[in-house]
Amino acid sequence: MKRFLILLVLALLCAGPARSDWYEPEPEFVYARLQCTNRLSEAWSIWPNYFPDNPPWHHDYPLADEFFVGLIHELTGVRVSSKSYKVVRLDSDEIFKYPFMYLSEPGFLDLTDKEVKNLGEYIGRGGFIMADDFRQAGYVSNVNELEVLRHYLKLAVPDRELVRLDITHPIFHSFYDIPDLNMEPPYGNTAADRALGRNFFPQFWGMSDEKGNLQLIANYNNDIGDFWKYLDKGEAPLQESTRSIRMGIDYVMYALTH
Repeated sequence: MKRFLILLVLALLCAGPARSDWYEPEPEFVYARLQCTNRLSEAWSIWPNYFPDNPPWHHDYPLADEFFVGLIHELTGVRVSSKSYKVVRLDSDEIFKYPFMYLSEPGFLDLTDKEVKNLGEYIGRGGFIMADDFRQAGYVSNVNELEVLRHYLKLAVPDRELVRLDITHPIFHSFYDIPDLNMEPPYGNTAADRALGRNFFPQFWGMSDEKGNLQLIANYNNDIGDFWKYLDKGEAPLQESTRSIRMGIDYVMYALTH
């Protein structure tokens, strides 16, 4: 009987909730998910359940963020915690605390003067921005969303230009070697989309400082955060998701070393 009780106690202890051994009291990397003013759009007829509870800047949050931070923890030597991401308002001086910002759906930007000012100052201080999840005209609206991003960047930093990047740029080789930039986006290339003329292909655009160091990378006609989120849920192709993970890690490592 005594032996049975000991085994029962051990079994009950083992049946308790799992406890993570991931503990980092002072992470060396925390990034900001940028909260900013977004325009209203006819796109809400496509996404009826998104607004106002899930505005464009909020898309894929927090699933993509949680998964990405876990990947940084597992794949690099950078010290992070499970909460190494924060929602930060663009019109707040708090943005200057973060070396890396994630900007979702820049095609829906409708920035205030204060937000434009802070955006310019953030870039001027050497911060790095990943702009993700936006597309050409004809998918969710008649707006070419790259031109929306270009417009606000020009207001914020008039002396800088957005240029298209190719695979030779160092950012694609800062931690992982990305073999090429040919990939299928997570949406937009289905048979139904092609029948409507909505097929498109990812492009990567960047903006550099006066020394040639990249300060912004834009995943145009693409959604890296979607791949992170859907891979975690088992709903994305492994090949493109793996490439997206490597790209995200490359972006962070480049930002931390340049």
